Amino acid sequence: MATPMTQFSLTEDELDDALGLAIHTANAAAFIMNSAVDERTSGTLEVQTKTNAADLVTPCEKQCREEVLNILRAGTPSYAILSGEMHREAVLGDGPTWIVGPIDGTISFAHGLFDCCISIALALRKEPVLSVVCAPRLQEVFTAVKNRGAFSNGQRIHVSLATSLKESVVLLHQGCSRSDAAVKSVTAMQVALAKLPVQGLRCSGSAALDMCLVAAGRAELCWGVGVNPWDVAAGVIMVREAGGVVLDAESADTFDLTRRGVCCGCSLDIAKQGVELSLKQN
Repeated sequence: MATPMTQFSLTEDELDDALGLAIHTANAAAFIMNSAVDERTSGTLEVQTKTNAADLVTPCEKQCREEVLNILRAGTPSYAILSGEMHREAVLGDGPTWIVGPIDGTISFAHGLFDCCISIALALRKEPVLSVVCAPRLQEVFTAVKNRGAFSNGQRIHVSLATSLKESVVLLHQGCSRSDAAVKSVTAMQVALAKLPVQGLRCSGSAALDMCLVAAGRAELCWGVGVNPWDVAAGVIMVREAGGVVLDAESADTFDLTRRGVCCGCSLDIAKQGVELSLKQN
């Protein structure tokens, strides 16, 4: 499927092919996730822990990962892949790299909640250039390609026109770490936002899906720490293509996929307000 490419660049046709492959891959993984719903209903869904009680993995997640990686490798054998369970052997380089969260929001998935998704991004020179985020429980597929806009189920989406945090819904994302520093960081931010006050404060299970909600204008700010590239890469291009801004949680000037913190907003002003508030708490 992949065609020869120039050094660290992709043609429009190659982007089209990659988007089609990512959508196909996400749908295949969504089928596996939906099949597991019956297992949970019957009480047979197996759940295991990794580093702590909040760091879960299920056989379904492993099956999704294998399916996703197999399809992407077959369709684009020359592209690198970066995913959670293989991060020790994969490095984010300048060439085309798939960044994959086979199930983003494992805890929500294991509990039958809606806020879980398949997150697939393609990065070039360490920057996401397209993404697909499929939320099976919402029956919603978000897509974005650089310079082409962002979409939900084929309909163009755009960020909110809110101008102040005080008229915003803010989505907080807490990773699986329960260290004192991680817990303090999130709770301090939650208290600060509540005291502003913001219109609404929500905490869900998927950073990628939260970022898509900002892109779709359903929330104005998303802030998270302890995130990995495969948690946020798909959301980065989604927010940017919908007219929003993505910053590092600790820097109002830059964003780096490897820095483990994200603050994205419907505007530069709101994103910067989020970063400034974060810096005051940490």
